[in-house]
Amino acid sequence: MTDGTQHQTKTLPAPDSRHPAPSDEQKRNAFQYVVLFWLLMFATLLSSNLVLPWKLIPLALGIAALVVGIIAVIKLARRRMGPLMPILVSLSLVITALTTLGLAGMTLLWDETMTYESCMRSALTLDGVEACEAEYLPFQQIR
Repeated sequence: MTDGTQHQTKTLPAPDSRHPAPSDEQKRNAFQYVVLFWLLMFATLLSSNLVLPWKLIPLALGIAALVVGIIAVIKLARRRMGPLMPILVSLSLVITALTTLGLAGMTLLWDETMTYESCMRSALTLDGVEACEAEYLPFQQIR
């Protein structure tokens, strides 16, 4: 005998077949890209004070770091590995982009950069350093 009421059973939502859970191998692969990106970023930052023509090395490292970092962010987003890691990698990407842009600018101004670096190498005193900065760094004169 039924009393006219229907019993509804609650079912758990089916796993999203469009976005299956990432496997351990996929997570490991994404993390390897993050580690490689951070290594390239730190190598770029540590070598950014080299003089020309060696300044091309951190420029190449910075470009490689940007490419690997973008791939890492995409992999992290696709693998849904939480919000913290993509945010940290994105902030690191901004730092790397600004450093790489500065290095590219110094490379584009090759002659001026060489002249400034030569002046700084020959400056033996703080007055010599200040003279080089006053002559070759126009933003120093704004003070």
